[in-house]
Amino acid sequence: MAKADEFNKLVEDYAQSVYTHAHRMLGSREEAEEAAQDVFLRIHRSLAGFQGRAKISTWIWRITTNVCLTRREVLRKSMTTLMDVEAAAEVSDESPDPECSFIVREERDRLGHLIASLPDREAAAITLFYIEGMDYKEIAGILDIPAGSVATALHRGRERLAGRLSDMKERP
Repeated sequence: MAKADEFNKLVEDYAQSVYTHAHRMLGSREEAEEAAQDVFLRIHRSLAGFQGRAKISTWIWRITTNVCLTRREVLRKSMTTLMDVEAAAEVSDESPDPECSFIVREERDRLGHLIASLPDREAAAITLFYIEGMDYKEIAGILDIPAGSVATALHRGRERLAGRLSDMKERP
């Protein structure tokens, strides 16, 4: 398969997942779109040099996570507010009740905002494990940390999310 065809196939296969992961980590549609573009630009530039030592999906997730972590740091330094969270994914309207669809979208937005507010490693681990369905070994490879550190990041991230959800429920 030609490199251009291979790249187009990767974009087709991973575009939505890369965008969703970036959105979860960055908390904003605009940032996620820019991050996804950066990811695929890096993939395009590096595809010829990909040696296949890891699965292509692991390589793509590592690039995606690194791009997002870099963007989070830039956002933090520039004091940009991540409060403008857009819907993480389109909600299919399986229910004839538009109010139900609205509530589901609102809950996804709230969860996206909460995940984006976590420390970098925790946000990445939570997103990769719960949203992308990856196992500890895959996440460890992507984040370049031991599997035990993945477990710790997930545990701490869950605790922080639970605490923040509890705080939100206590507020009027």
